[in-house]
Amino acid sequence: MYEIGGKEIPATLTELVDPKRSALLLWDMEHAIAPNAFNYKDILANLKMLSGLARQNGVPVFYSVQTGFDLLKEEAGVWVRVRMKRAKATDPNQLLKEKENPRDREIVDELKPEPRDIVFQKRRPDGFVGTDFDLMLRSNGVKTILIGGVATEGGVEGTARSARNLGYDIVVLKDCVGSRNRELHELALKLMEQTFFDIATSNEVAEIWRRK
Repeated sequence: MYEIGGKEIPATLTELVDPKRSALLLWDMEHAIAPNAFNYKDILANLKMLSGLARQNGVPVFYSVQTGFDLLKEEAGVWVRVRMKRAKATDPNQLLKEKENPRDREIVDELKPEPRDIVFQKRRPDGFVGTDFDLMLRSNGVKTILIGGVATEGGVEGTARSARNLGYDIVVLKDCVGSRNRELHELALKLMEQTFFDIATSNEVAEIWRRK
């Protein structure tokens, strides 16, 4: 550990992901989103392995899931425009015709939460906006967040940036994140690595947790 001003600061990945200070966040691993990633099968296998090790080591496992939106009552105009762009719609009323399968917002079967895991609903591609995520992390004494899921350039990067700004260490699990767009995924990873985020593989973290 580095020491300055009475603070201890992790100097190595082993210190950074110590189970006593860490939490694992699985972002948007839902039927409607995760399987669209180009590397979905790899993400699935790596997160299944790492979440199992997290539980064995007492590392809290969090899941974010997308809440539904009522376009007529509560959705901000800017996000109506975002959804129109995604759907290639020319009129916002076209979005009202969308019918969602209830299963779409369920976490994929291979990563179903266990009783002690924490599932929270989020409204934006940022786990801290409009949620109790920060409160839950601090209540559990968490200082480092390890994040995996979909999409790298969306909620993963958005949450990583907010976490850093709130004083958390963040480890982006580069073989546990993905997107339907490989180019954007690779650009986002490169950007995060060059802007002072810690990047690690699931195996690097697993080796440390197995020694614990």
